[in-house]
Amino acid sequence: MNLGSVLVRPVLPDEIETVAALRAIGFGGDKQGALKSLVNNPRHDTPNLLGAEYEGDLIGTGAVFPAQMWLSGVPLDIGAVAGITVLPEYREQGVAAKIMEFLIIRMYAEQRALSLLFPFSHKYYRTFGYGTVSDLHAYRFRPDNIIDFEGADKVRPYSPDDLHLVRVLYKGELTWHNGWFTRSNEWWDKILNQWSNIVVYDDDMVAGYLAYNLSTNEMGERVLKINELFAPEDEAYRGLLAYLAGHDDVDMIDYLAPAQTPLRHSLRQPIAVNARNHGWIFNDLCYITAGPMARIINLPKALTTRFYTRGMSGEKVLKVTDPLIPSNEDPLVFRLVDGRAETHPASDQKPQVETDISTLTQILCGYLKASDARRLGWFKADEDTCSWLDKIIVDTPLYIQAGDWF
Repeated sequence: MNLGSVLVRPVLPDEIETVAALRAIGFGGDKQGALKSLVNNPRHDTPNLLGAEYEGDLIGTGAVFPAQMWLSGVPLDIGAVAGITVLPEYREQGVAAKIMEFLIIRMYAEQRALSLLFPFSHKYYRTFGYGTVSDLHAYRFRPDNIIDFEGADKVRPYSPDDLHLVRVLYKGELTWHNGWFTRSNEWWDKILNQWSNIVVYDDDMVAGYLAYNLSTNEMGERVLKINELFAPEDEAYRGLLAYLAGHDDVDMIDYLAPAQTPLRHSLRQPIAVNARNHGWIFNDLCYITAGPMARIINLPKALTTRFYTRGMSGEKVLKVTDPLIPSNEDPLVFRLVDGRAETHPASDQKPQVETDISTLTQILCGYLKASDARRLGWFKADEDTCSWLDKIIVDTPLYIQAGDWF
């Protein structure tokens, strides 16, 4: 195949069924199921879908849709990349890479600050400037391992009348949760329809919710899988845990949780179901899995949209390597005044920081410290500069709620 003959372009309305077929082949499932997820999706429309055309046929596809992700208390405009797949007979010939390069340039033209994706291979997407930006903790524990809490009597089934308060609760907490997405009313409707079980903590007012699915695994065990557990109030959090502890009809609870959660302290024994012993008393509590990846798209916008530590000021000259977006390689003066940033061209000033776009993305998202990047050889800067950056970027790890997975 001549890769130069492959044209990456927006999908036409009459090609949606072809895209659905490509997704069904690439990710499993059936064409109708894939088509249902593409049609009337509140987050993207046909213009957000791309196809790779070769000799008149679509042989690959991908999507990038606009979203707002919260970081440091403010929303950033991002491009969410999903559904990258190529027909088996055309794989490993550079088609997916051509789609990715097109998407990155398109996001730059749209002035996105960052791009996010859930990778099939972290190593593969690092070649496009993406870096891992979060870890998730996979818990598997028995209901009777949860410490006794009060409040289960205040948990009841969700009612459509609760939607307004649930949305208000969620919106009010966005500034405190790095990685959460802004949700439209239409998106709330979609995800609530997908969740088979939803309960709320109601103490004269809804103060939290729990969405979960029940299934039976290949061992015949009954599994309760938590989709989302959200309770900003302490009593609501304890009440929902008490509700989970009362599920004597299930054998285990699965939860892909944020790295920072008090869940571990809520167990009678800090041990997972089927835990492996690593010597003496060292049994698995949970399993750590690498989360999504991100990439800076527009460097000045990514640097200036987010907040930094209040009371901190300073100025550094940055030089970043980014082969796919050459304008990001222009040296910048990064100035911070009381936690708010501005940038301008550096002219002839000597860079004080030199790094690649992937590493800087990880630092900007609070996943990697500048001092650790320097130790690994990915960040050229002196100790004082690294110390300053570590002090101005102090964030909890990103955690994208299951309802926003793409």
